[in-house]
Amino acid sequence: MQLELKPYSACKVLVVDDEPISRMLLTSILEPFVNCISASNGEEAIDQCVMHKPDLILLDMNMPDVDGLTVCRTLKDNADTAQIPVVFVTSTIDVETENMCWEVGASDFVLKPVTASTLVHRIKNHLQGKLRTELLERMTFHDQLTGLYNRLYLSNEIPLLVKQVARDHSSLGVIMMDIDFFKLYNDNYGHLQGDICLQQVAAIIGAHARRPKDAAIRFGGEEFMLVLPYTDMNGVKKVAEDIVAAIRSENITHYAGKDGKLSISAGYAVRPANELQDTGISSLIESADIFLFEAKEAGRNRAIG
Repeated sequence: MQLELKPYSACKVLVVDDEPISRMLLTSILEPFVNCISASNGEEAIDQCVMHKPDLILLDMNMPDVDGLTVCRTLKDNADTAQIPVVFVTSTIDVETENMCWEVGASDFVLKPVTASTLVHRIKNHLQGKLRTELLERMTFHDQLTGLYNRLYLSNEIPLLVKQVARDHSSLGVIMMDIDFFKLYNDNYGHLQGDICLQQVAAIIGAHARRPKDAAIRFGGEEFMLVLPYTDMNGVKKVAEDIVAAIRSENITHYAGKDGKLSISAGYAVRPANELQDTGISSLIESADIFLFEAKEAGRNRAIG
């Protein structure tokens, strides 16, 4: 799991201004340090944010179609873009305007004409704060060995996801997975090789969390979990079977496994999210766990739900 701050050169800054010369000037100041993308109006800016998820937005306050304050408010109301820092660029600032900037969630503002060194330092400071917050979140909510989400993420963040899916009147699926005969794997190959095995399996499971809201979690030891919102029974069944097949096709040697290869067993369950608002996701996990037990009893290396 990566625990270093992303360098500025890997950061993406969205420059939003309806005047081409202003966009070109701001971009030319920042491009030696960060990657810049641009938008010429408010609607384009919102689309760019949803599509590219920039690390910071440099936003002109006065634009003809959708003004900067409205753009900022819209982004802050969207959970997917709410955490992106917004720095306003404005030619005039009074107490009332300044207060409006803070009220819509802005992180800072700079005055036109822009001083290059001031702009660069402010952008770097805000990027540094965002990158440190992201690093702290990775350390808090991710398992350090595999890089997948951990149990703290499951208990803190998944209930919010359940509420969101319930509001949208959709269903939520859970797949519980367990590496077959993993204790024997550790006993035979050693715990260091066991850790490598866990990382290999986690990478395959994580690769099947393809949508932004999907969550691959290390549940504990050799047990993993995949949360699939907005997915019906057929979809969850396919993902579970695909993961079982993908682990098998890796041909990881395991003397105690079927035909000398590593495998996993999986149990899955799906429910309308509004049925989970009282009990939380725990009842769905229990159902998937029962099917996981059935998969093991039926001979392992399979998914049952």
